[in-house]
Amino acid sequence: MAKSVTLYDLLISCPSDVKEELKIINETVNDFNRMYGHVNNASINTKHWSKDSYPQSGGRPQELLNQQFVLDCDAAVAVFWTRFGTPTDEYGSGTEEEIEELIKSGKQVFLYFSEKAIKPSDIDLEQYKKIQEFKEKYGQNNIYYTYTTLEDFKGQFLNHLSLYFLKQFVRGGEKPAKIRSNLSIKGVDNGRISERPYIIETDYSNSIDMLSIKDAMTDKISRIKQIGKLDFTSDQNEPPAYPLPSASLFTIERITINDSVKEVINNFCRKENITIDEIDFYNVGHLGKQKNLYGGITIGTSSSPSYHLVGKDEEKEKYTLLKGLNSQIKLYNEWLNYYNELDKKCLLTLCLSNTGTQYDEDIDVKLFFKEGLLCKKGELPIPGPSILKHYDDLYYVYGIFKPEKSVSIQEYKDYPNTPYTPRFDWTDYEDQKEEYLEVLEELFIYDFYNEDGFDIISYKQKYLKHNNNVYLPSLLYFNSAPNVLRYEISSKYSEIIFEGELEIEHK
Repeated sequence: MAKSVTLYDLLISCPSDVKEELKIINETVNDFNRMYGHVNNASINTKHWSKDSYPQSGGRPQELLNQQFVLDCDAAVAVFWTRFGTPTDEYGSGTEEEIEELIKSGKQVFLYFSEKAIKPSDIDLEQYKKIQEFKEKYGQNNIYYTYTTLEDFKGQFLNHLSLYFLKQFVRGGEKPAKIRSNLSIKGVDNGRISERPYIIETDYSNSIDMLSIKDAMTDKISRIKQIGKLDFTSDQNEPPAYPLPSASLFTIERITINDSVKEVINNFCRKENITIDEIDFYNVGHLGKQKNLYGGITIGTSSSPSYHLVGKDEEKEKYTLLKGLNSQIKLYNEWLNYYNELDKKCLLTLCLSNTGTQYDEDIDVKLFFKEGLLCKKGELPIPGPSILKHYDDLYYVYGIFKPEKSVSIQEYKDYPNTPYTPRFDWTDYEDQKEEYLEVLEELFIYDFYNEDGFDIISYKQKYLKHNNNVYLPSLLYFNSAPNVLRYEISSKYSEIIFEGELEIEHK
């Protein structure tokens, strides 16, 4: 049976460097028509100069295109990456002219700027500067969007098409299709949505990683004991068991294990009920250290002395094992202290959920907890110097405080655009702590308030598609377990504030 269909023309306006997005735009429009057009007796038809223009004389090229089809379009999508385009008589490029003319006529323009990676050598700085100026101009009205991946672009474009055109479609000549977002806070259980969130007591100090480190140290102790008793003579006048160097520029210094190293290892052994014969265990035989008498500057390095171990292979191995064991135990002890402090806290994993039929953006989330329960970022423990020295990239912080994406729940992506850059010029522990706190600052991006007996944290979610879930920016730590959380969520495309209260289980 014949039926009338409302047809909307969508102009695609992009400079020549935007090619992959051109294909995605056409695919997305086809998807939209299939999902929404048929049921609403409507369809979107794309227009592009490559398929909708024809040879014509009697005017400037862009003006002819405007007359042929551009100005008759109902809306436009424009995408910029590295090229701004060829100037026209009145505008910086043909794309700019199409955007400006359509906006003047009251038409909808979907404007996007790509932030995909590109080789610096492929950038035309003059063109790129024009893009930035154009972007700044439209940024004042906040009418453009950015993306870093093609997948992100496709998701944004489909949602923007839905937000605009579903309101234009008329069903049965009466009402536009009804769409809305439905935002809420939900708990997370092993990467899956849970209607009732639960608090967990952490046990980092007995984690698999910590047990693995401990096993490695006990294996090292066993290896030291297996090397056996080495020949050791306390008489300093007795000739050493290794040959002296022929050159007179070097001296040999006998190596012994100092008391501070023994104390670190002995304490660990006592705690783990490991028995050692201290005299034999710390005996490295006649092992010596060869040193340059002239200060021993190693060519190609800084002015640190150059040492060389001199002795039997088993003496060298034992000394290396003892030295490594000492460092490993110190590092392990700092991890243990750090984790013991964290284990005094409890944590909650939450996500923001949109179960509606509409994409939403500019989402403001507020969470309310009884005063004094929430552990603020300034109350979290700080790792010791050995941890910060050995882990100068600090990525382990993400494993402790940042939720890991799952099939059901996306990662939060709207962190400040200041990625952490490792420093290698640390001079003291205070510098190291500063770097660590900067990483925490990037994850715990919440604003904090205290009102009417509640601790309140708030943050912004840039956008969220319908039927999607996204983690909060970080795991939430608490000094004492809360029983209830309350939330308020407002957004750009919802006329109401979503409110709710969730009881929290204790596991």
